[in-house]
Amino acid sequence: MQKIHISFTKKHSRTAKSWQASLALSLGCFLLALIFSQGQARKQQEALAGRLAPSVLRFHILAESDIKQDQQVKLEVRSLILDFLREQLPKNAGKEETIACLSQNQEKIESIANTYLRQHGFDYSARLQLTNCYFPTRIYGDYVFPCGYYDAARITLGKGEGHNWWCVLYPQFCFVDEACTSVPQESSSLLEKELKEDDYLALKDNRPDVQIRFFLFPSFSADTPKILLNR
Repeated sequence: MQKIHISFTKKHSRTAKSWQASLALSLGCFLLALIFSQGQARKQQEALAGRLAPSVLRFHILAESDIKQDQQVKLEVRSLILDFLREQLPKNAGKEETIACLSQNQEKIESIANTYLRQHGFDYSARLQLTNCYFPTRIYGDYVFPCGYYDAARITLGKGEGHNWWCVLYPQFCFVDEACTSVPQESSSLLEKELKEDDYLALKDNRPDVQIRFFLFPSFSADTPKILLNR
C-alpha cells in the first residue's frame, strides 16, 4: 500500500507541474501576442497622426508640479491665455495665422501668465514655445487624436513637472468648451474638409468595447473598460 501511495503522489506531482508549465506557456504566448498587437496599433496611430498633423495646432500647458496649488494655477493661466487669444485671433483664422498670432504676441502671453503668478505669490515663471513635440492619444469630444508628433504652442510653468493640460488651438476646440468635452460644429466641419474621408472617420470615437477571453478558462472573461484619457 505504501508503494501505491508513493506512485500516486509522484504522478500527481508530475501532472501539477505539467499543468503549471502549460499555463505559463499559454500566458507567455498571450502576453507576446498582446505586446505585438499594441505595437502594431501604435504604429497605425502614429501613421494617422502624421497625416493629421499638418492640419492641426495643439495647445499644451505643463504645470510646475502636481500639488493642488500648482494644478489650480495651471487652469487659471490656461483660461487667461485663451481669453486673450479669443480677442486676438482673426475670425476663421487658419493654422498659419494662429501660429503668427502666437509668435507676434509671445511676450504679451508670457506677461499675462507671469503677472498672474506674481500677484498670487508664485516664485516661478511661464514661458511660451512654438514647437513640434510628441503627444499621447487624447480624446476631445467625439474625436480620438492619435499619439504622434504635432506642432504645438507649449506653455511651461516653472519646471513643468506636473500633470499637463491639453487642447487643440486649430481647429478651434478650446474656445467654446475649455474642458474639450464637446467640439464646435464649425471646427468639426473644418477638420472634415481638410482630411481624407478615411482619416476623418478614423478620428471619430467609435471604439467598440474589447472583451478578452482566456482559452484555458473559456467560462472566464474580462471586459476591458474604455480608457479615460486626461486632456
